[in-house]
Order: sequence, then C-alpha cells, then structure tokens
Amino acid sequence: MSKIIREVQAVKNQQKQFEKLLNKINNTKNTDDKIDLACIAAKYATYKSTGYYYSTKLEKVFTDYAKSIKVEIRKEYKPNTYLHVLTKAYKGGGHTRVVEKWIEQGESSQVHSVICINQDKEEINEKLKNAINKKNGKLILLENEPLKEKAIKLRQIASQYEYIILHTHMEDPTALIAFGTEDFKRPVIFYNHADHMFWLGKSIIDILATLREYSDEITIPKRNIHNSFKIGVPIEVKRNIVIDKIQAKEKLGISIDKKVIITAGGSHKFKPLADKSILDYLYRIVNNQENAQIYVIGPSPIEEMWADISIKSKEKIKVLGELDYNGEYFDYINAADLVIDSWPMSGGTVMIDAISCNTPVISLKNPLGQFDYLAKSAAYCKTEEEFYEKTKKILNDENFRNNLLSEVQNNLHDEQSEEIFREKLKKLIELTPNVHRVKDLSNETENKQIDDAVILLNYIYNKHFLKKRYDKLFVYLIIHIIAKYILKNRKISYKYLMKYYSWL
Repeated sequence: MSKIIREVQAVKNQQKQFEKLLNKINNTKNTDDKIDLACIAAKYATYKSTGYYYSTKLEKVFTDYAKSIKVEIRKEYKPNTYLHVLTKAYKGGGHTRVVEKWIEQGESSQVHSVICINQDKEEINEKLKNAINKKNGKLILLENEPLKEKAIKLRQIASQYEYIILHTHMEDPTALIAFGTEDFKRPVIFYNHADHMFWLGKSIIDILATLREYSDEITIPKRNIHNSFKIGVPIEVKRNIVIDKIQAKEKLGISIDKKVIITAGGSHKFKPLADKSILDYLYRIVNNQENAQIYVIGPSPIEEMWADISIKSKEKIKVLGELDYNGEYFDYINAADLVIDSWPMSGGTVMIDAISCNTPVISLKNPLGQFDYLAKSAAYCKTEEEFYEKTKKILNDENFRNNLLSEVQNNLHDEQSEEIFREKLKKLIELTPNVHRVKDLSNETENKQIDDAVILLNYIYNKHFLKKRYDKLFVYLIIHIIAKYILKNRKISYKYLMKYYSWL
C-alpha cells in the first residue's frame, strides 16, 4: 500500500510542477523563450505523468504562434491525395507499420505521401518506401532546422494535399504550429496511436481516428473530444510472411521439438509493476514446461533485468534485441508455438502479426486496455492463474490451441480485414470536414483526475530525472551544451537559461 501511496504522491507533485511550468510560460514575454518552455512542458507531461491528457494553455501557446507566422501557401490542392505526417519513421515497432499498411490498403487511385519531421539518422524501412512508391507518392524528409522553419515547410508542403493524417509523437508541436491557423485550409485527421498518454494537437483536429473502444474512455471524459471514429489497426496484407513452422525453426537453427514462445515489444512494456513482473511468469513457464524455449524481441540483452533472467533460466529465456521487421522478426513469429503479449503494457501490432502468421496468442488484462478483437476472445485472461493455465493448454492441447487461434483470427477478420479497414477509411473520409478549423479551447477545463491508468503511466514512462546524484551532473552538462548552442543564435544569459531548466 505504501508503494501505491508514494506513486500517487509522485504524480500529484508532478502535476504541481507542470502547472508551475505553465504559469512560468504564461508570464514569459519573449516569444522564442515561451515556445522553448512550451516544448519542455509538453515533453514533461508526456513522460512524467501529471493527470493531464491535454493542456489548453499549451495548445494556445502553439496556436497563437502558428497564427503569427504568415507564409505563402498554395490555395489549390491535388484531389485524392494524402499526406501522412510522422515525427520519425522506425524500422521496428508498430507505429510505422500502421502507416505502411494504411498506405498499402488505400484505394489504388489514391496518392499517399509521407513526410518525416525529425528523421535524423534513423533508417527508413524499405517496406515503407515501397508502399509510397506503389501509391505514386513521395517520401519527404525535413532538414535539421529550427522548429519554426520545419513548421513553415510542413504547412507549405501539406497545402498541396487533400487530406493530412497525423501520426506524430505526443510531444511534437511541429504540426500544431503548421496547422494551428485557419490560413491553412486542408482538413487534418489525427490518428490516436497513443490514446493512453498526454499529447499535443487537440486544437487542430478535424476528426480523431481511434484504435479501439477503450479509446473513448479517455477521449470523451479526459480530452473532451466527441468527433472521433474508430478505424482500428490495419492488419498485414497476405504476402510471403507465412512459412511452415518446421521450416522456420530449421531456418533459425531451432530444434523442431522445442516449444517456442515469443514475446516482443519495447523494454518499457515489460517494466515490473510493484511486485509483479511478466519475467516471473516467463520463468515459471520454462521451469514447468518440457522443451520450452522463450525468445524476447525488442529489449536489449544487456539490460540488467533481461541479462539476469537469461542467466537464471540458463538461456531458456533468450533476449534477442531488435530484429528487422522484414527479416528475422517474422521468422521467429512463424517458428513460434505461442506469442505472449507484453505486460503491463500490451504489444499492439505484435499480436496482429502473430495471428496473421497462424500463431496463437495470449494476453493478460492490464489497466491501459486492449484491442477489441482480442479483449472479446478466450485469449484475453482476467487473472494471472488463467494466463498461466491457458498458456500450458495452448502448448499441450492441439484442439484447444486451434480453437483459440480460430476465434481470434475470426474476430480480427471481422474487425480489421483489408476489406473492412478500407471501408472504415472511406467512412472516415466521409465524416471528415472539407475545410480545416482551429478550435478555441479557452473555455475548457481539463479533467486531471489521478486514477489507476495515470499512476501506471507514471510507473512505465517516468524517466526519473535526477534520481541519482550523477544524473544531476549529467543534466547540468547537457544544459551547458544547449546554452552554448543557443547563445550562438540568440542573446540569453546562462543564469536565465538555468532558471528555465529549474523545473527538473
């Protein structure tokens, strides 16, 4: 109980810190300083849970800035064209896979382009490039320029397209500055890929595209957004991703008599919650299931908790790190007898990939919700004991395994088949206004109640700034580097800059 009380108090303290930062922004006169602070505040609210799911004050700072930027933009657009806006495209994970599949499953007459705001040195997946090429689109990478210049370029480029679809990072204000003025006319669709977290952009949304029914539990009471439409997550179009299980095991050098279990996701999705950890559950499986071998995709094998469990299990739990989505990743999914969902945060598209490869899945209930097709199936477990017993049954009872796989496959098809997803996209466009509008949020009051989901978010994502003494020295070093860079471009004292970073 004391741990829970400490977590609640931590969130309350962070809420106060966030509100102090908002007040500091409000009292800052210099526009550039105000924007710098607003960017810091957005990142703070995203990764240090505060109870806020959006901020009227931050939205206003960025839209006021957007309206102050006057640039020439095209009044005419090319019909049936779509611009997907990403902060960054990734080789792994589900975020970029959604964009790839969305483009692939769009009507053949549509033109789909992708613009990446802050790609840096991250490589672009060939699959994304191919999807764009097949839809006669362009891949546009913005240069490493100041925020204002990026927002201007985004505004100018986007004005040529009929529809804009945002897949941006939660704390990224570039689209908010680009589209936060009604000088920009093209409608903006926001894909709510991080429905469980704080994000920027409410002011510029013409329609919200959601992933699941659970989204409404946050979208309506926490964000006060009512113009939403559920499109879900597109599933893999049948290609050459499915290979025979024995063939996949042989390809990977795995004995065919091994019971192969896969779990995959970013390291944060497995972070132990209080005294509960999915690692304990995985260890219990390999200890009690003959010939069981677990492969973990995503986390680094040198992370302490993963290195420890690998040694403890005598490498019956083997951590592989990140794998190429178009290569070994699907080899392991095909070789698996079972894919276990990450916990306490669900793996999302990993489950869809597994089902598309005729591999059964299982998931344990968590406070951040699950996709509808899975939550309504026998593969969704309400208790840890049910989770464990069904895992054993899937591995040892062929009839149970096949029945469970058929159920989730049918649910997924009924919810998210290519044909159904395409119909949902048509409906989404029908519901999307023809002309972009910027919303005035000045009369709204945010629901900042601290509930279980808020506490869990804090536990999973909190970066614990300054947790140890050397952290403080590291942050001061970073501030020193930032100060040197800023002082080359703008007159501002070190003392003034340090004052801005005092929220840490």
